[in-house]
Amino acid sequence: MNPADDAIEEARRAGLDLDLLESNLALAPEERALRHESALELVLALKEAGRVREESPSPHRKIR
Repeated sequence: MNPADDAIEEARRAGLDLDLLESNLALAPEERALRHESALELVLALKEAGRVREESPSPHRKIR
């Protein structure tokens, strides 16, 4: 096996989804950038929702 094959096999054993990686790399760079931007917007919206939830009083929320 050559070093590249070894690295790919090691990545698979580590649990990396190489099919997903390959499908993303098959996209045009612009499409990858758009998908990244969309995912980033989702993460930021979820983070903000969590912040708002933590700051709002709720009788159903457990006290830590």
